[in-house]
Order: sequence, then structure tokens, then C-alpha cells
Amino acid sequence: MLRVLIVDDELHIRSGIRAKLEQCGDSSIAVCGEASDGQEALDWLGRHYADLCITDIRMPIMDGLELIRHINERYPWMKSVIVSSYDDFNYAKTAMALHVSEYILKPVEREMLREAVKDARGGLFRERLDRAHKIVAERLNQSHGLMQHWVDVIQTRQADKYPLLVVDTLLMMESWIQHEYYMLDSLSAAWIDMVAKQAKLTVPGCAEIIDRELGFDRECLLHEEERVYFRLAAVHRLENSVLSLFDRMKNDFGSENAKLVYQVKNYIEQHYHEKINVAELADQIPISRSYLAVRFKQGTGTTISSYLTDVRMNKAKLLLLDQQTKVYEVANRVGYENGEHFAKLFKDHWGITPKEYRRLMGMTVEV
Repeated sequence: MLRVLIVDDELHIRSGIRAKLEQCGDSSIAVCGEASDGQEALDWLGRHYADLCITDIRMPIMDGLELIRHINERYPWMKSVIVSSYDDFNYAKTAMALHVSEYILKPVEREMLREAVKDARGGLFRERLDRAHKIVAERLNQSHGLMQHWVDVIQTRQADKYPLLVVDTLLMMESWIQHEYYMLDSLSAAWIDMVAKQAKLTVPGCAEIIDRELGFDRECLLHEEERVYFRLAAVHRLENSVLSLFDRMKNDFGSENAKLVYQVKNYIEQHYHEKINVAELADQIPISRSYLAVRFKQGTGTTISSYLTDVRMNKAKLLLLDQQTKVYEVANRVGYENGEHFAKLFKDHWGITPKEYRRLMGMTVEV
């Protein structure tokens, strides 16, 4: 949803702009607020979220150009469009300096307004997506484990595993953008792009999300509702995209190598708590040990040993959330007889010890 604020000191002009936008028939554009001057608009923006401001220039109390200056400073994610009766070069020059998307002369023609809003929306979402791709690329090293987990789940079509992946990914992305929740949807799209490329699949299209699909059908969005709203949008995109990638994976899943990788991962998933010997695993398929190692590395980009460790560490992370289970018991339940060896592997994998992880999760650490 592109949320639009209309600012003009004349009521009939505001009503006319609203009517023309509604006549465009685009349900993804919503007029969520109106104001009669710049100060009233800023007061409204102090309580509500908006993506686009359509404003007149000459208004009492605070004019449109001053309003846009404040918007650029306080709400840098927004775009602005000017609708004015004045064909003045100085105004146009100032508007360009303020990075205004479009300067439209009154009387406003519906088609011109539609194109201006369309261009502003396109620019807005392109900028967000470009920034999201940059953020994901910059954080790729630290998020490599989660990225590989996404690829593994998709390549082996473990549909029961993706809900937890979505939650972990959402929490990770939130840590990247702090309170800029409007970036979550674009980050989700950029993340899925990267996952698809790593899995050697066609990237799903970045489809628009309809608010009613999120259970949110109100045009006005208060600032205190932003986190919930944009989290819902991100989860919706991540879930729909992973299901789409599952479907695309079906076309390649019949290949011999994909079947082999699936067999190995399925065996590890069921026996990770046991002592797993690669030679014995090769006998289960059956295939030679060296050929199995090569084929698995070709299909996943990692070794069987590394994959086994990754599975065990992910299982351990979940088991450690049970305060009643001792660390050495967690070690035994994920296939390690030595608790100290397990703790070292856990720290190597996650960067913190099991006890530090529990403390981070707000749990009482055992003595």
C-alpha cells in the first residue's frame, strides 16, 4: 500500500486530488490523510505513517517548500509531489533542489497525476530495494549460515522447516535496520533474491502485497503500528516466496544428484544424535565414500561433516531453550559425548558459548 498525504489550503482542491486518485482504480494507492497547511501536515505526520506527500506551495502558516524541507529531514523515506498554480522557474528550481518527484500545474489532470504518483512510487520502491540489496550483500558473511540453511531447506523441500527459518530471518533483518520498519518488505525481497541465486533457481517476482491479505485493511497507519504491519508484510513475502521456490525446485528435484543429496540430508536429520560414519552412510545409499563426498560437495557447496555439524548446532540451539536440560545433556542429545568439546564447537559455530547463549535469551545460567 502506498499511503498518500494531500496538503492544500483549499478543501475543493484536496477533494479533487483524492477523487482523481480514486478514479485511477489502483487499490494499492490510498489517501490516508489531508491537511490545509504545512504545519498541520507535520502534526499529522508526527502521528501517522505516509509514503508520499502531494502538496501545494503557497499556503498560510507554512508553505509547501518548507514542508518538504522538514519531510526530507524527518521522514527521508518519503517522496513529495508539488501541485501548484504558479509556473515559476524559481519554484521549480527550489523543488529540484529538494528532490521533488514531480511538479504539476493546476488544474490537475487525472492522467498527469496518475503518472506522477506511479513514477514516485516506482522511484520509492526502487530506492528501498536497492538499499536492501546493498544491506544484504554487506551482511552476507555474517548471515552465511542462515542463508545456507534456507538453500538446504529449499533444495531438500523440507516444508516443515521453513516457519522457523522465517522467524529467524525476520529477527536478523530487524537487527539490521533498527526502527526503519518500512525496509522489512524490501529486505525480504532482496533476501529471497539471494536465496534463489544460491539455490540456482529463477528469482520469484517481487509481487505487491495486498493489505487485506495481512488482515490490515485500514488506510491510516499509526507510528506505533508500523512494526506489526511491516513485520506482517515481511513474513507474508518470505512465506509466499519460499513456497514458490519449493514449487520451482520440483522441476530439478528428480535429478540423480538432488536425490542423493536428499538421501544424505534425510539420513542426517534422522540420525544426527548418533555417531555417523561417512563410510557407513555411503553403504546405506549405496555409493563409494569418495564419490559420495564429491557429489554432496557439488550439490551443496559444503562437506558432509560440516553439514552434520550445522544440523547438530541448530538442534542444540533449540534444546538449550529448555532451562531444565543441562548443557552436557544437550551435547549428548545432538551426538557429542564430551560436553567441553560440544561447547567449543558451539562457540566456533555461533560465536558464543552455550551458557552465553542462554544468558542472551534471558535465561538463568546453570552453575
